[in-house]
Amino acid sequence: MRLALVLVVAAASLPLATSGAAAGFKICNKSNERASVSIGYKHEDFGWTSEGWWRVPIGNCVDIVRGDLNGRYYYVYATGHRGGTWSGGKTQDGGFFCISKEKYTLRNRDYQKGNTIYCGKFETKKFRIVDTGESTDFTYNLTE
Repeated sequence: MRLALVLVVAAASLPLATSGAAAGFKICNKSNERASVSIGYKHEDFGWTSEGWWRVPIGNCVDIVRGDLNGRYYYVYATGHRGGTWSGGKTQDGGFFCISKEKYTLRNRDYQKGNTIYCGKFETKKFRIVDTGESTDFTYNLTE
């Protein structure tokens, strides 16, 4: 009887546990090539920050930010194994971040002089802006 009660309590709490896990920023790969993804976001303590790399196979999704989103704007930069690139457009203002070829976390303020980013040994890339609105969770799709 005690085991049955434990199972009922565990089953009743399951929807609560999975409903909170849905929040965050997710990237789905709907392109025809494997993608490596970096994001840019405003960190509460360190300002504009970039992080990479998440591998996103064709047809799959990856949770990039877990938990409720704290900001409205996120930035995405991705490269595909066949040469595709997802980056900021020519008419987009801002969105420049430093990236590394290896896994990284870089803060723009460490490489910024005035309004210009000098990434030194790292590369500077223009990330695509993603407006999440007022959502606490958001899914961004990489397409052709």
